[in-house]
Amino acid sequence: MTAGLSRSELILKLIVEQYLADGSPVSSKLIAENAALQVSSATVRNSMVQLEQLGLIRSPHTSAGRIPTTQGIRLFIDKMLQLEPLPSRWLNDIQQHLVPQLPVSLLCQKAGQLLANLTGLVSIFSAPKAAGRVIRQVDLVRLAPDRLLLVVIDEEGDILHRVLWQPQGIHANTLSRSLCLLNAALCNQQWLDGISRLSLMLNTEDETITALLKDVMAQLSLDELQQNQPLVFGQHHLLQAAESLKDPALQQVVQLLEQPSCLMQLLQPLATDNNTKLILGKESGIAQLYNVSVITVRYQADPQRFLALLGPRRMNYARLIPLVEACGQQLSKHLNRA
Repeated sequence: MTAGLSRSELILKLIVEQYLADGSPVSSKLIAENAALQVSSATVRNSMVQLEQLGLIRSPHTSAGRIPTTQGIRLFIDKMLQLEPLPSRWLNDIQQHLVPQLPVSLLCQKAGQLLANLTGLVSIFSAPKAAGRVIRQVDLVRLAPDRLLLVVIDEEGDILHRVLWQPQGIHANTLSRSLCLLNAALCNQQWLDGISRLSLMLNTEDETITALLKDVMAQLSLDELQQNQPLVFGQHHLLQAAESLKDPALQQVVQLLEQPSCLMQLLQPLATDNNTKLILGKESGIAQLYNVSVITVRYQADPQRFLALLGPRRMNYARLIPLVEACGQQLSKHLNRA
């Protein structure tokens, strides 16, 4: 018998492992055949009755075997789960794709795409930028008589590029004056404060400059909105599964991910330390998530940034938890360097 586990706990462990592997109800006969137990089917049935009375397993049908409840899977993960070593190919992918030269937004995007691709699940990242990011540099570069390139660089090295179309063309004096105003309003200012300062400065400027800089403000506001939204990758995996299984519960999860603010409110309080957290089904308190699990870990404290992996409740926790942790550690190493 596995060291430290009672017979009932070992039976629960075997039930959960078998259920996670194939999703089918587990019979007492199958459990009794396990060499680690060396007991009869009758003994196994008695233990399964006790486990059912404790709310750790249940019977989905009157004549079926047993499947673990959320409480049973939780006990298994907290006390019995043995994490697997991270496959070398996964570690190589993390090291090759998540490199320190990348700015924060691109690093988060690369990590999200990598996690979704490796697992076939949904990866979720908190907003790349916290409120209050500071603008370090701004420039307007002429590309053609009717086109300008807006370049804005923030304190973390992320660069915003936007092409501005000006049908009437831009005179050199207008460009020079506009650039002076941009530098005075934006440089070394927090993003939203800079937009507000720029708006006030336009009260005394002519129509041409005002029109150009209102276009700039629109691009800055759009970027601020985008950078403060959580990033979600791999929704198509969930959508394909929902369609192939004709599962309305998974369809609800897909709809939730289209507006993930509710999910962010659930995850944010969990990211108060560097420990990996796991939410199983009904533990979330969100009806749409009752059939899924979420593994989450914080990778930066200030500003607070965290990532999560969302998939079916019946996922390979032993393999996926180390992957999430390794991804978080790689991001933490790059973003928290002195």
